[in-house]
Amino acid sequence: MGFLNILKVEYLGDKYFFESPPLNSRLSIIEGSNGTGKSTFFNLIYYGLGGKVTEFDPESAEVHKEVMRDTNNLVRLVVKIGGELFTLTRKLRDNFITVFQSKFEADGVSTPGNVETFPLFRREEGKTFSDWLLERLDIAVVEIFQGSKSFKLNFADLGRLIYHNQSPDPLGIYKPADNANFISDSLEIRRAIFQILVGKTLLELYEAMGRQKSAERETQSAKAVHQEYLDIVGQLLKASGVTDVQNTKSLSVVLDSLEAQILSLLETRRAFSRGELGDAAANKTLQADASQAQAMEAKCRSIDEQRDQIAQEAARLVDVERSIEADIDRINKVIYAHGQLKLFSQDTCPYCLNEVQRTPGHCVCGHGVDERSYQRFFYSSAEYLDILRSKSKTLETLRIASKGMREESNNLKAERERIAEALAKKRERIEVSAGADRTEQVLEELDDKLLETRDKLAKSQEAFRLESKLAMLLKRVGDKKAAFDAAKRDVIRLDLASRAELQLQIESFNRIYNDFMTSVVSDCRNAAIDTETYLPVINNGEYREASAKVPKRFLYYLTLLQLSLLADIPFPRLLLVDTPETAGIDLDVLIKMLRQVDALQNPKDFDYQIILSTGVGKYPPEFDGNVALRLTKEDRLLQTREHVA
Repeated sequence: MGFLNILKVEYLGDKYFFESPPLNSRLSIIEGSNGTGKSTFFNLIYYGLGGKVTEFDPESAEVHKEVMRDTNNLVRLVVKIGGELFTLTRKLRDNFITVFQSKFEADGVSTPGNVETFPLFRREEGKTFSDWLLERLDIAVVEIFQGSKSFKLNFADLGRLIYHNQSPDPLGIYKPADNANFISDSLEIRRAIFQILVGKTLLELYEAMGRQKSAERETQSAKAVHQEYLDIVGQLLKASGVTDVQNTKSLSVVLDSLEAQILSLLETRRAFSRGELGDAAANKTLQADASQAQAMEAKCRSIDEQRDQIAQEAARLVDVERSIEADIDRINKVIYAHGQLKLFSQDTCPYCLNEVQRTPGHCVCGHGVDERSYQRFFYSSAEYLDILRSKSKTLETLRIASKGMREESNNLKAERERIAEALAKKRERIEVSAGADRTEQVLEELDDKLLETRDKLAKSQEAFRLESKLAMLLKRVGDKKAAFDAAKRDVIRLDLASRAELQLQIESFNRIYNDFMTSVVSDCRNAAIDTETYLPVINNGEYREASAKVPKRFLYYLTLLQLSLLADIPFPRLLLVDTPETAGIDLDVLIKMLRQVDALQNPKDFDYQIILSTGVGKYPPEFDGNVALRLTKEDRLLQTREHVA
């Protein structure tokens, strides 16, 4: 994966400036007493990488006085990512970072390359600086979903386990979020940060989960668009008089048929106009009209007969309904009387109404009966309720049937009225044509027929266009669903693979972390991380000694770096450690803790970088050659222009 190397840090303003020495070694120490600018040094780095620094915010309650009083000021970092050299420039009070890419020539001299400017905050379109940086580090931009909320992890989020800032409570492990809220600092987000930094497959899993969620949204959107258009199409077709919904294949056949009819009608009309067809054809047309009129009359009679049959059947249903309603009324009365008086049962004498000790399999009179089949006259309350429910269900069914018959009768009535209207017009044409110039009459009818057919063609063409659009939208739904299913399969596959990888990484982390902690803290017998929260657990959770606070956090970060040197994981092999002893730690324990840096194993000779600030002399003596910058009360980090002059 990618490696992020900070080579140089600069601050430029009208009043103050700072330029660090080259930070080329794997361990660079910034030494100085409190108040000399060690934390400002790390704030400059973090700000230059797109992070939020409260002291550089003019609206903050506590600001960095020199920086906030300065003008035309900016932070500039020279970094190397994946072997490529870049200069990152960010103005104070600005939310953009300009990236200058340098190219190495054959003689080792760098020359200017491409220049790009990226916003820090995500807009609807375009790449942010974090997107650019993560892409260079070969880390995907992961989107985390929590209910209806979504959260895209950026470099500052991952930096919560890269930048070991000063913290009054090192038990927190993670650096506080730049914009802390219930989403950004949730357990799920912190778990995702850890998982992404330690596992390539876990990173692929989060990418796949993002694709799945995106594909799911697109599928739902495509379905909603298709349904909305389907409703619109239904309304348009209804308004245009199209009642039968047909697909594009069926409509293609209809269109071909209508176009053929129009051609035939046009040819016939031209023949009449040229006199090629005369009275014989007109008589034939008149006969056809008469035949059609007879068919319409027959259809009207058929509809009248159907309506008569429906009326008779409806009358019978009404009689049955009334009978069942009477039965239901009687049963309700029986249930009420039986519930109040408990008059009857199978063991009651029908004459004196006294209870009889009936022998099973015999009637009250003593004759043998079949208990399962003999006709009964008394029922229990539960049995009466069953009978009542059955009767009510039957009544409901009959009422539905009656409603259906009424609707069918109304439809037949409407159809008969339509046919009768057409029949009246047909008869009128027959009467007119019988005593008129039949050729002229036929031409008028052909014109009417052409107009009618062309109207049908136009409606069918519109229906075809709408159905074609619907078919396209339906195909889009299918394509989006297929993409969602594929993304879901990827998530399932990667989830299984990532579980195994995560288990191995946790085991490796625990082994390294335990070795570091037991080497530094004498009364620590065991150190590991919780498998759910990934936070440290010392001596199985029983440890309470305050002396382990600082090592507990620092060695957690160092363990992540060690993992990145042993395996190809997304952790960018960079640690920024700002004055760990401020939380309170004995000097001998601090020295022992910092010596663990020398214990790092690097079998593949990977490049890595640790930038550490500490108090004067508060580091192992053998690290003296790694001190890159010494700050004093007289020689602070930020220098004034006048002081230099």
